[in-house]
Amino acid sequence: MWDTMSASREKREELHEAYASGLEPARDRFRARLSAPSDPQLDGSIESLDAVNEWFLTHIKERHDTETVELPSKWNPLPALGTPGNGPFTSSQLALIDEVQAYLGGVLTTVIPGAHGVIYKGHKRDFRNGLTMLEVGKRRPLPVRDVVYKEALGVVLSGREVAVDTLSSSVREELAALA
Repeated sequence: MWDTMSASREKREELHEAYASGLEPARDRFRARLSAPSDPQLDGSIESLDAVNEWFLTHIKERHDTETVELPSKWNPLPALGTPGNGPFTSSQLALIDEVQAYLGGVLTTVIPGAHGVIYKGHKRDFRNGLTMLEVGKRRPLPVRDVVYKEALGVVLSGREVAVDTLSSSVREELAALA
């Protein structure tokens, strides 16, 4: 991912626009990927997140080292990122992370009135500074991409178990905080 903390304002805005314009295409790719009758149904509901997350946690472990997928520009195009044998994920795994986070963001914007993407402006030393996040009220914006990326890191690098209701629980917590 890009180092937005050190990026210029123009670069942050460019990355934000790339992120926002890439969400619907990522959701479309995810819908195409999950087209089998036994795959989770992408109905945009909070409940669908459990089946999606269960599917994701299983499939993120598949490396596909020989397969190269073109990644959206919001991912840093450094050669090591997505190159087989370098970094924690292959390009196909990063594409899957991208699609799942886009779906999660879509669910959040559907169930939380007024939720919208913003460029995070925190303390100048905050590593999240400049990232696109989802503003859901008066609380600190949500780093939707980081939620899914963190899950993937835990499963792929540490081999730890992640509860399938992690995504739906986080959405329900956000809704409860707004009430």
